Amino acid sequence: MIKGGYIALALCVCALLSAATSCTPASAAEAAPRQEVMVSVPLSKLTELQSLISRQEQRLNQLQELLSGQSSGLSQQQQQISQLRQELTTAKNSLTSSNQIIDEQNASLMSLSEKLKQEQRRTRRIERQRLLWQAVAGGVVVYAVLKE
Repeated sequence: MIKGGYIALALCVCALLSAATSCTPASAAEAAPRQEVMVSVPLSKLTELQSLISRQEQRLNQLQELLSGQSSGLSQQQQQISQLRQELTTAKNSLTSSNQIIDEQNASLMSLSEKLKQEQRRTRRIERQRLLWQAVAGGVVVYAVLKE
């Protein structure tokens, strides 16, 4: 509440100064050069007001420094976010490329697997044919031996 009193006192002094300078008649203001008006303010109140203004200036300077620090911190964070976005984009591109390579390798493996199955079927068929011809040849030899 004391600070509010100082502010009110400062506003009253400003109002008195403003009123004192604007009270001169228009004709007198035009005719005579502007004169300074003296306002008496107790020295203790003036000292308190100056002290209050000084403290407010110090506080304002502190707040400006704080704002400056936060602004630079925000700039650094924005740069970090930008860098992270670039890294994320690079990672996404790498992942897409890896997925394409995996898909190609999967297709190649499926093709090789199908060829291997066909080769195994062909090998079994040839083996069965060979056994069949061996049986037929054996039967012909047995028939020829028995027939003589």
